Amino acid sequence: MNFLLFGNAVSMVGCLIMVGIGLLKQKSHILIAQSVQCLFMGVGNLALGGVSGFICNIVTILRNLAFLKFRNTTTLKIFFIGLQLILSLGSLNDGFISWLPLIAAAIFTWCMDTKSAARLKICILCTQVMWLTYDLYYRNYVASAFDVMTFVSNLIGLYMVCKKKN
Repeated sequence: MNFLLFGNAVSMVGCLIMVGIGLLKQKSHILIAQSVQCLFMGVGNLALGGVSGFICNIVTILRNLAFLKFRNTTTLKIFFIGLQLILSLGSLNDGFISWLPLIAAAIFTWCMDTKSAARLKICILCTQVMWLTYDLYYRNYVASAFDVMTFVSNLIGLYMVCKKKN
């Protein structure tokens, strides 16, 4: 099977799970579903040659499982950001593009427990641009389309949050 087709097909499953996560209400269910999503997205990245994206998704699974059991602390955040960096060092051979999943995951890991809806939306907007750039580079067209839709929906969400404050 063609790796481009396989990578995009597997990513499609992950993207559909990502959409379904929007219907979940419990944090534990969201973290579990996101872990399944990351497995599919990671395999899709790997099939398309995006090793740092694969590593990012695997570390995200580990982070989510840890946050199901333990409280989200600064120490755990630093641990997972550091783990991601260490595991990614050998896969950063495509220059700056290889760093985008690492940077995006670090930003999201750091901000994920913010109480501010606006701050979380801004974090998601920034990280989504990084993933869009990465996905386009590795020809993950399905994920790129969902990156754009996620960006737009969060931009609308940010507007609604800001409008509500005024």
